[in-house]
Amino acid sequence: MKSLQYTLLVAILFALWTMPAAAQPGCLDPQATNYNASATSNDGSCLYPITTYTPIFKANLPNDLQEISGLSKVGARWWGHEDSSAEEEFYRIEPETGDILQKIELNNAKNRDWEDIAGDGQNLYIGDFGNNTNDRQNLGIYIVPLSEIGNSNSETVQDSEWSFLPFSYIDQTNYSSQPEDSSVYDCEAMIFYNNRIHLFTKSRKNYNSVHYTINTSTNVADKIETFDTQGLITGASLSPDGKLIALIGYDLRPFIPTVFCWLLWDWQPGTDLFFSGNKRRIELGSALQIGQVESIGFDTDRSGFISNERTVFNGVTLVDESVRSFDFSAWVPALTSASEPGRADETLKFFPNPFSQTIHFQFFGNEKPDFLRVKNQLGQTVLSLNEIPETLEVGFLPAGVYTFETWRVGRRTGIFIAQKLE
Repeated sequence: MKSLQYTLLVAILFALWTMPAAAQPGCLDPQATNYNASATSNDGSCLYPITTYTPIFKANLPNDLQEISGLSKVGARWWGHEDSSAEEEFYRIEPETGDILQKIELNNAKNRDWEDIAGDGQNLYIGDFGNNTNDRQNLGIYIVPLSEIGNSNSETVQDSEWSFLPFSYIDQTNYSSQPEDSSVYDCEAMIFYNNRIHLFTKSRKNYNSVHYTINTSTNVADKIETFDTQGLITGASLSPDGKLIALIGYDLRPFIPTVFCWLLWDWQPGTDLFFSGNKRRIELGSALQIGQVESIGFDTDRSGFISNERTVFNGVTLVDESVRSFDFSAWVPALTSASEPGRADETLKFFPNPFSQTIHFQFFGNEKPDFLRVKNQLGQTVLSLNEIPETLEVGFLPAGVYTFETWRVGRRTGIFIAQKLE
């Protein structure tokens, strides 16, 4: 009998020992004010300090794009277009210089209110879904195969070569005209992800954004989730690695309107619930400096360009139509997952994180990084070492969030994000 009891006890203890630990939800981002070092799964609860960043001016745009409303890189080329004030045309552009390289006309199309552009590598998607007064019943998306666009400076895509995908919102039943400040079903932001078109609405009534996906079988935009964006979303972009979504927009409520960008990443694995992960707002400055932002597009995994239309008040031009560049790698490193903070280089890791006076480095394998660069939240290099020690004294750094970059000659091998405590 004792032998049986002993056998059962051993079996129970073994089962408990081998049982996987239950996931502990919490905030996994060490940059967050509520970072939980013991958490094992991200619950989207991360809270962040006010973060400001100034995009870098690159170029003014020509008059043909004074009301630019969409900007996206598809393949190796950049595409942009205007909204309802323009012809049924879009353009291949060079964002570094603002130059128009090619003009493409959609024969027999109609620019009722083109508001954003995206792509899947084979097609361009142009969203004709601007709906300022909530009464449109002809919303849709133009699908233009890239293969139908020639190489001359001016091209025409015939109506037999493009297609139109109509849709309606699943929860809209009232199509009566509404004042603009009561709009709910206006939309200016779109991405293509996981073989589906995703829309992010712009609500002047609620100052939030609703995420819809278009069901191509029913021509219905299904409601997925809602997020209090505290502003009007005017553009969206998905990073090339598919891990980061940027929603750009502005807030008209302050005396001087402000411009912002929401960064979304590390959402629930295997889902399209983009608002379930980390959500960090980056303040980009006032609309008097940046203009009325209308579009954003990633160039690399964490950098790209934003564009603004000509911003006019009482007949006076405040900001010309222009392009600015951004780099968000300080907040969402490109070489690591947000679910694995502190281990972005397989040859090295560091601890503790957050840190106070000292950081320790542990090396693996034979390819030790050649040097280390540390940047603050403004992107300024505050420390550069040609050799990485096992222990580094960092008490001289002010409290804040820092980016640690490891390098070998000619290439960056890793990025670590860490918080310096008081």
